[in-house]
Amino acid sequence: MRYLAININYKLDQDWYCRFGSIMDCYKYFNSLEPQHGASVAIYDTEMGQYMWLEETYQEDNPRLNEIVSAALNSSKG
Repeated sequence: MRYLAININYKLDQDWYCRFGSIMDCYKYFNSLEPQHGASVAIYDTEMGQYMWLEETYQEDNPRLNEIVSAALNSSKG
């Protein structure tokens, strides 16, 4: 799966990402989330190594988001 749909719940201090084959599937995932799942923050293309969509408040370098992407990429290598 090429794309990571990333959401963060700061209240529960939890991060989620799901892998999808298309950007449209990422948006469908975001639309299915309930408020308790936290904010939808990014869609990351693992093949191109860049964000396809990034919520405005995350435009600056964000260490937490970087850690989520790094962990996802490392888990796919194993």
